[in-house]
Amino acid sequence: MLSMQQFTQTTEKLTGVKQLVVVSHEGNVAYRGNNQNIRLGDYIAYIVITAEQLKPHLGFTGPYHLIMEQSDGERILTILGDQIIVGICLDAHVAPTTIIDELAPLIDQVII
Repeated sequence: MLSMQQFTQTTEKLTGVKQLVVVSHEGNVAYRGNNQNIRLGDYIAYIVITAEQLKPHLGFTGPYHLIMEQSDGERILTILGDQIIVGICLDAHVAPTTIIDELAPLIDQVII
């Protein structure tokens, strides 16, 4: 098991991570790094809660992660875990799949 602090320290060390937020499944922002856009946590919570609400109507089994590209090439990666939802703003040159591969095994180990 990982503490929130251990997880966020590991995540923030990854190359290309510009912003990081952690949101509970209830929509509460559990972690927001220093000097980060306050709206990113709200956005992540809104997107995931909406996707979860639509899931039964559309026959989805996921989502497990979402990748949204911004007009400047940066991406917002959202990874859903059992207890937490992680939102990461990535530099344009970073492949989201690399970050998913590194973080997905850790996310379900986080204790909040």
